[in-house]
Amino acid sequence: WLPGTDHAGFETQVVYEKKLEKEGRSRFKMEPEDLYKEISDFTLSNKKNIVDQVKKMGASCDWSREKFTLDEDVIKTVHNTFKKLSDDDLLYRGKRIVNWCTKHQTSLSELETKSEEQTDPLYYIKYGPFTLATVRPETRFGDTAIAVNPNDERYKEYIGKEVEIETNIGKNKLQVIADNFVDPEFGTGVVKVTPAHDPNDFEMGLRHNLETINVIDKYGRMNKNAGLIEKIDEDYKHAVKKCYKCESILEPSIMPQWFVKMQPLAKPIIEDIKSGNIKYVPENYKKITLHWLENINDWNISRQIVWGIPIPAKICEKCSEGF
Repeated sequence: WLPGTDHAGFETQVVYEKKLEKEGRSRFKMEPEDLYKEISDFTLSNKKNIVDQVKKMGASCDWSREKFTLDEDVIKTVHNTFKKLSDDDLLYRGKRIVNWCTKHQTSLSELETKSEEQTDPLYYIKYGPFTLATVRPETRFGDTAIAVNPNDERYKEYIGKEVEIETNIGKNKLQVIADNFVDPEFGTGVVKVTPAHDPNDFEMGLRHNLETINVIDKYGRMNKNAGLIEKIDEDYKHAVKKCYKCESILEPSIMPQWFVKMQPLAKPIIEDIKSGNIKYVPENYKKITLHWLENINDWNISRQIVWGIPIPAKICEKCSEGF
């Protein structure tokens, strides 16, 4: 049994932030080097306690081969893997929509979110000749299109045209697009498209080459939203993504991050599953796995935290926008 301990980057920093809060301090008012040193001392102290406890339990480990995930050889392996991902064209830095935690000020991968059903008001807003339903009227300043289903007879005459809408800062024109993502049964069958603040809208934006306008900052703040509310349904149930640590509602935001391309990695596994090389017991998990792999998104691997292994790349600060 080879013993080892994990520095647990984001998880450990969250625990230490709680300690700072109890002391009336904030990591955002600390120099990164000072915070790293404090978390390192905290982690190594706890690491010693863990090892001592495992030994007291009589675990039969080869302690001469103990590993810590911030050992120099482990960091070297991480750096080499990062380079290999780049050499294999599986790594890129780009502006894609990510899960942003406004409390911890970092992006999170899909695995670090949890989806919860909650009830919110559903606002019906007047958009030119349309009335559309949304749970996020505050993002209307970032709208770059209005979308309908291509098979919805009610709105076919508007597809491909521009319509004029009223806002509290004047008139604006939005293109009407047709996309199969739009559910004709939801609300009025018309949706506003805000590519910078919704993952589904982001994908629609890519498909239709729409502009992205960021109207919410990294602290979740924005200007006052517009009027023109036609009606509000108070009991609309929908799934909301939250941070798996602090349970803050995550703000979908477009920010420069590092991503691993997942589809090239998923493809050979999908082929193995479909060819029968991988057997499932029970069989229903095969369908679950295939659904996950066939709809997999690129993996956001960068975090805006101090503790852990830094991304081994140099970025022009002006180009990186602080990330």
